[in-house]
Amino acid sequence: MTYRVEILPAALKEYRRIPPGDKEIIKKAILGLELNPRGPQVKKLQGCEYYRLRVRNWRVIFAVSDPHKLVTVIAIERRTSTTY
Repeated sequence: MTYRVEILPAALKEYRRIPPGDKEIIKKAILGLELNPRGPQVKKLQGCEYYRLRVRNWRVIFAVSDPHKLVTVIAIERRTSTTY
C-alpha cells in the first residue's frame, strides 16, 4: 500500500536552498514516506496532526491522509536551537 507524496510550494522553495549533499539524502527520505509514512524515525507532533521526520540536521514536517493515501510535505527546516 503506497502513498502519494505532495510537496507544498513553501517546502519546495526551502528544498531548493539545501546544500546538494543533504538534498539527496532528504529526497530519499521523503520518497521513503511513500511506503511507510509512520516509520521508526517519524514522530507525531503534539497538539496538531503533523508528523516530523529527522534527516541529519533537517526536519521534514508533513501530514498524512490515510483515506486519500496522501503524504503532504508542509515544511523542510534546518534544526537549530530555536526550531521547536
